[in-house]
Amino acid sequence: MSNDAAIAKQSFFNRAGQWITATRKFVVNALFVLVTLFVLATLVGSCDSEDVPKNSALFINPTGQLVEQPSPPLSFPDVLFQSGPVQETAINDVLDAINLATKDDDIKIIVLDLDELSYASSAQVLRLGAALEAFKESGKEVIAYEEYFQQFQYHIASYATELYMHPMGQALLSGYGGNNLYFREMLEKLSVNVHVFRVGGFKSAVEPFTRDDMSEEAKLANQTLYNGLWRYLVEDIADNRQLPVADIEAYSQQFSVLLEKAGGDMARTTLEAKLVDELLTRDQIRARIADKVGWLEENERLNAIGMDNYLRLRQALPSIPGDNQIAVLVAQGTIMEGEGAGVAAADTLVRKIRNARNNDQIKGLVLRVDSPGGSAFASELIRQELELLQIAGKPVVASFGSVAASGGYWISATADAIVSEPTTITGSIGIFGVVPSFENALDRLGIHSDGTGTTPLTSIDPLAGLNDEFKSILQSNIEFGYRQFTDLVARGRNMEPEAVEAIAQGRVWQGDKALELGLVDALGDTQVAIEKAAELAELSDWSVRYLEDPLNPRDEFIRQLMESVELDLVQQSPKNRLLSQAADLLEQTFAPLGYLSDPRQTYVVCLECTAGKF
Repeated sequence: MSNDAAIAKQSFFNRAGQWITATRKFVVNALFVLVTLFVLATLVGSCDSEDVPKNSALFINPTGQLVEQPSPPLSFPDVLFQSGPVQETAINDVLDAINLATKDDDIKIIVLDLDELSYASSAQVLRLGAALEAFKESGKEVIAYEEYFQQFQYHIASYATELYMHPMGQALLSGYGGNNLYFREMLEKLSVNVHVFRVGGFKSAVEPFTRDDMSEEAKLANQTLYNGLWRYLVEDIADNRQLPVADIEAYSQQFSVLLEKAGGDMARTTLEAKLVDELLTRDQIRARIADKVGWLEENERLNAIGMDNYLRLRQALPSIPGDNQIAVLVAQGTIMEGEGAGVAAADTLVRKIRNARNNDQIKGLVLRVDSPGGSAFASELIRQELELLQIAGKPVVASFGSVAASGGYWISATADAIVSEPTTITGSIGIFGVVPSFENALDRLGIHSDGTGTTPLTSIDPLAGLNDEFKSILQSNIEFGYRQFTDLVARGRNMEPEAVEAIAQGRVWQGDKALELGLVDALGDTQVAIEKAAELAELSDWSVRYLEDPLNPRDEFIRQLMESVELDLVQQSPKNRLLSQAADLLEQTFAPLGYLSDPRQTYVVCLECTAGKF
């Protein structure tokens, strides 16, 4: 081929590539413009004198999973094609709606619509329950209706004044527990060597890589945890429904017997057990709600308002913080190095803590922890910055959410006080390292590694295997990390090292047990922690400031877009619960592989805390 021909061919492909790029940009931009115009039209059309209807029903209808802090908005292409994080609802938004409605004369009843709520932890359910109880004590009613109750959905619904279910519905109380997958034999068949370095008999995080079944130590620890959570659930439901605890136990333990007596009718089984008040169809429940609040206009639209619209109309604008501020910082997700969103990124948190230290208006800080841990190094970076804040004279109070274990406890260990939810999963004071090597797998393929170097550490390569020198270094580092962890706990909790050792070794505890053991100071939610921080700062009057990065204009637009309009292109197809549960199981099963990314191979993470739904 001549040079001219080659140049022509190259030019052709360059022009083709440019044309494709330009076309793609045009399509995306056109879609963006169309969506923008649609949103603006929707907003203009809804800008008439909207207000909360009188004597109306407030629908509490969260979507996705409840979180302490929602993830940042998706990019516009992600919005269009529904990629990215799962749907989330901030639990504080739900609590704000209930609390505002408690004092709102325009709200007559709350209707719990939990169909799109994919998950809420036991700690979150108890917070919602307390708010619903306050609503009822104000003389108002709560109605709950569902067709298929998942356990956490039913637990929330049990706080209702009236509880209904569809005649073909079901409500299973399946309890807590489950199975893990174990990969030892598979790794052996693939000739992959997994080198484990750990301290503590109960640190079972590495067992999926080293065993074919769960160890007796792990079974003991997990069963103790599950039993405690189950006790809370059963007793709370029994109290809410005014039933004997034994009846709730019988319903869950002997469901097949009760179902057979009811001729296989699950809804009737639930009704006869008095877990619901009545079986109603969708039309019947609408009519029942209408009997209480009436209809709007002539189109028979219920006299009701959704949670998002209600918050938009009733939530006060953020006040300008004063000179005496208690800052609240959320550490949610896996603890990792660097900057980031959707995880407890060390550099991000350190920057915010440092800013709080340098801000004279901030007098104390509440660290809201909802994390199973992660990198030991990243955990220590966060804890050190918190300690500098304390040295500067500003008290730090750790507030535990659903999970505050391993690294989540590490960053909290030296706080001035720790406040935990009763069912928080905490503890897991232990440390481990996992390093796979592939020398045997390569041997099977006829690939071999060899070389030389100046020290035993020169040729450390997972493809060539780990020598004894490197193994010794890693094990020594793990043992040092464990001593460092237990020493931090002993110093922060004012405990003897022997006492810490007795409750450490990677074992997990729930919040009320952690209080007995001295790992936390009090039981309560974020508000209790804020009041404690104000007390330690000797403040009689204060304001609360949440340390969140403000959204840029693009992200703010996308957020408003998603809240203002529902586009067909981002709507999911009707959910299949079994498929959804299967997908969740696969995600939980292989989640551990995503945590093992620390270059130092040193982890303080409670993988068993992430695998189960508590």
